[in-house]
Order: sequence, then C-alpha cells, then structure tokens
Amino acid sequence: MKSLTLARNAMNFIVGYLPARTLSYTSYCAAVIKLQNGNRAVLVTEAGASASGITGTLLSQMETALHVPVLGGASPTPGQGTWHMNDAEQQALAVFSSAVQNGGVWQGAVLKAVVANRAICPSCTYTLQQHGFAVNGAEAVAP
Repeated sequence: MKSLTLARNAMNFIVGYLPARTLSYTSYCAAVIKLQNGNRAVLVTEAGASASGITGTLLSQMETALHVPVLGGASPTPGQGTWHMNDAEQQALAVFSSAVQNGGVWQGAVLKAVVANRAICPSCTYTLQQHGFAVNGAEAVAP
C-alpha cells in the first residue's frame, strides 16, 4: 500500500471514530513513516484546546484496521508563538524529528506522507516543501 493511501486510510479511520464535535475543535494528523527495514508505521498526533494525547483504544483499533504499527503523540506541548488547533502536523513533525535524533528503531526512518483533518498550516506547508514534499490542502507526499 502506498504511503499516501495509508495516511488517508488512517485519517478516514480517525474521522469515522471520533465525534464530529471533537473534530470541530481539535485537529488530527496521520503521518506515515518508512522505517529503515522497509516497514511502514503511522504516527497520529492532535492539537487544539481539548487535545490531551491519543488514546490507547484509538491506537489499538487503528492497528487492527490498518495492519501496521500505529504510534500516538503524547499531549501536545506548546511551541514557540501561538499554539493553535491547526498544529497537529507540527506535533507530528516534532515527534518524528525527535525520534529520529534519538535513534533506535527510528534510525534511518523517512517521513513519506502527511494527512491532516483540515488544511495543513502555512508553517508546516513551508517546512514540508523545503523537504521536497508536494503539499495540497490537507495532504503532503514525499517525492
């Protein structure tokens, strides 16, 4: 399965799983990571006023549905400047960057696709484009 398709499937699962009210004030991001061994995993993050971390129940149900490991970001921590609900993708980028720097199973991992439940924020669009990603609304895919 292509990385963008996997990211879309992950986001579709999140949108179908969570109440519409939650989705109206909390943003979510599904990022597909290709590990050095060739396996793919999905990183799920959230941001917004009510964001408190991805639940184990959601992760477990996503793993069953997607047939790949799914990792959840912890409660969002404020970045520099204004931390707003469209920054779930900023959370994903920060978690991924930190994990790669720490090595282990993440050594040599590559970010392949990002899908958010709303348009990717301008700051993240710029960052992704600097890494060669094609960004289109709520989706970004590596070359």
